[in-house]
Amino acid sequence: MAKFNGEVTFKVKFKDLGIPVGFGMTNSIIFHECATQIYVRSGWCKIDRKIKDKRFEVEIVDKKINW
Repeated sequence: MAKFNGEVTFKVKFKDLGIPVGFGMTNSIIFHECATQIYVRSGWCKIDRKIKDKRFEVEIVDKKINW
């Protein structure tokens, strides 16, 4: 097994995401939803791909992987 070091930067855009306000968790909910949408688009996703949400656009902006 090879070992790698690196960094991958994703850009996630979302539109019309309904989040309850006033719980002090708004940012956490948004971050969780964005991370979930990144994961559900991967080839090794173990969750149901039906949760892939069309309101999200995920893009790999930069990748630096050291061999």
